Amino acid sequence: MDAMRDDNPYKGVSGSPYVVPRWLSAVITTKGKTVMPATPLKYDVLRQRVLVLDPQKGDSLQVDETLIASFVLTDPEQPQERRAFRRFAEAPVPEQAREFVEVLHQGKYTLLKRYTKDVQLAGYSSAYLYDESPKAIEDKIIYYLARPNGSAVPVKLKVRALQTAAPELATALREASRKRSISQEQDAVALLQVVDKP
Repeated sequence: MDAMRDDNPYKGVSGSPYVVPRWLSAVITTKGKTVMPATPLKYDVLRQRVLVLDPQKGDSLQVDETLIASFVLTDPEQPQERRAFRRFAEAPVPEQAREFVEVLHQGKYTLLKRYTKDVQLAGYSSAYLYDESPKAIEDKIIYYLARPNGSAVPVKLKVRALQTAAPELATALREASRKRSISQEQDAVALLQVVDKP
């Protein structure tokens, strides 16, 4: 895959444009189904770019992300945890289909985590001067449930919301939630793993 050197326009800005601000080992699968050797990677959500680290010079290289189908991140501090990202093929808004979303659960239904970023500008530095340089980057997470028919709907991580998005699982979700409530992301993932087998 071709790559070009990258510059960082976010120096000194609060927050990060990346899913994870550290370099993490990643295995990339191309659209041609070629699996690339593990390489340090960052995913720039704000500008929809995939960056890899040049092992010789230590520079960031921008990869042609149109050639990438998916990638799996591994944190060396938690090697047992693998975070899989793929294209948002089911995106309800066509422009979002090129984005990468994290796959939290995959069965008949797929729970996806879409990362977005909002940029806060510096604003007025005086009564007459407006500074358009970035001041802060804020995270925004939206969860989607992809259905067997190829559609995806935004969903809150609540039992009732999951029941509405996946009527086929409604009864099983109700029964399983009596033993396991949802208070955070991993609870919703664990619940779906119980009721929605591949």
